[in-house]
Amino acid sequence: MSGDDDRHWKAGQFYFNRDDRRILVPKRLGFGRTLNFAHPVSWLLFALPIAIAVIAGAPRG
Repeated sequence: MSGDDDRHWKAGQFYFNRDDRRILVPKRLGFGRTLNFAHPVSWLLFALPIAIAVIAGAPRG
């Protein structure tokens, strides 16, 4: 499945394709991978590091 179709790239940076079952897809430019934000698991992978940082930075009572 190709990720080159412009209609699946939002703002040229975010891949969103419900028909693509992959969680990680090749980046459009350069090396590496990016998340398919149409896949529910990608939202967990996106939010988990943020949640950990917020919890770790929370003041201890």
